[in-house]
Amino acid sequence: MPLAIRRPFQPAFPALSCKPESFMAQEFKNLSSDISAELLNSALQAVTDGLFIFDNNRRLIFANPQAAALQSKVARLRLGSRCCEMLWQTGDNDNCVVDRAVDNGHKLEFEIPGTAATDRPILVTVQPLKLESGLLGALVVAHDISQLRQAEAEAISYRSFMANLADRSPDEIYALDTVGRVTWINQRAEIGNAITLLGQRFTDLITVDFRDTVGSALDRALAGEDTQAEIRAIRPDDTDRDFEAHVSPLWKDGEVDGVIVFLHDITERKRTHELVSQSDKLRAVGELAAGVAHNLNNSLTVIKGRAQLLQMKTTDETSLKSLKVINEAVEDGSKTLRRILEFARRDSIQGFGPIELDELITTSIEIARPKWHRKADQPQIELKIECNGPVYIKGDSAEIREVVLNLIFNAVDAMPDGGVMEVGTRGEIDSGCFWVADTGCGMPPETVARIFEPFFTTKGAKGTGLGLSASHGIISRHGGEIFAVSDPGEGTRFEVRLPISDTISRSIISE
Repeated sequence: MPLAIRRPFQPAFPALSCKPESFMAQEFKNLSSDISAELLNSALQAVTDGLFIFDNNRRLIFANPQAAALQSKVARLRLGSRCCEMLWQTGDNDNCVVDRAVDNGHKLEFEIPGTAATDRPILVTVQPLKLESGLLGALVVAHDISQLRQAEAEAISYRSFMANLADRSPDEIYALDTVGRVTWINQRAEIGNAITLLGQRFTDLITVDFRDTVGSALDRALAGEDTQAEIRAIRPDDTDRDFEAHVSPLWKDGEVDGVIVFLHDITERKRTHELVSQSDKLRAVGELAAGVAHNLNNSLTVIKGRAQLLQMKTTDETSLKSLKVINEAVEDGSKTLRRILEFARRDSIQGFGPIELDELITTSIEIARPKWHRKADQPQIELKIECNGPVYIKGDSAEIREVVLNLIFNAVDAMPDGGVMEVGTRGEIDSGCFWVADTGCGMPPETVARIFEPFFTTKGAKGTGLGLSASHGIISRHGGEIFAVSDPGEGTRFEVRLPISDTISRSIISE
């Protein structure tokens, strides 16, 4: 049974004078004197929290059923017990929590964690009470906070789950406020940027040519609309990356409170697509060339056969000479067509022999020398040759020489006002390398990305756009690589890597 208020104390309750911060609310102050102690006792017992009331001697004079249930797990509840004999025992009778609260005149709060005795976490509040008689007492409220702690634990677990989910996302995620400033980023965005972005404008991370697109997407998101766009962002190392952006509004209490942006990196996917597209174009050119070459070869076969028949029947010297010229021209044309067919067939490297790169480069330079030999009053081109010993590659010398000549001619055309052209070779572990570099006008990145496309040229009507495309096809058929490095006003450097021919080259490189 719950303990009721001791009889000597009952008449004092109707006359309680409570300050606003005391346990009793203002309603108690206005109670009329005819309210019985029985009614007040019933009200206190109906409170769902555990209530303990101590008199001016700091001894228990009242406990409601909830308080009795809590106390019974520790010790038997008795009137007249001291504060330190309650469930919140401090073990210090000289410094009881009720004593501290009453002596200081201030409310005291502390939490009892869930134990075998209390079974659940409890928030204990000690509120000093002052009566009109001047006597001091205290009200202790024991509030079960297990549901609160459980809700807090669930909230922490949920936040942790969402944070882990965001950090493990392959996309970069940015939260922005209503003016477009970054307020939060996930771990992927931190790694990708390697700098502090909080507080920065999101559009400052975007390249200039895509800022209008991003600004429009943010405006639409703030208006409550989801948008998608392909954009390009600037990285701290000054490189640009392509992203697929998904921009959505952040809602709070029915209003748009910001924007969330998901960036999916598609740089490698775009490069792969461009390479596949380029390969498809080269394959189409090869198939077209093979078809044309086949048909022309049939026509040349007919012409050659007829010319040979006429040679057998005619006795006129002039006619014989003309027929001989026709046969030679047809033979030259047939050789050219065979080379076109070989170019179209890129699936085999059979028949390739060893080629010494230094010798190939030297002979190619002599063949191309008239290209840059100019009159004394014209801007001159200085040639620098850097050959680093014998390097043997596997391939067809005529085709590789064609590549070298194409690169030399392009270098000369890039320096109409003169400059320096460097040609060289070197050996690597599994490949032989040669390069052709110039100090000419150079090219922007968007041009470099397209130079191996068929029919793409920077020379206007003077160029066909097939030289570098054909060179790329030859090197690919040889199992090698060709690439260019260029900047506007800084010149261009082409490098070619081809497979080593035999173990002799490997031993030379290792030495």
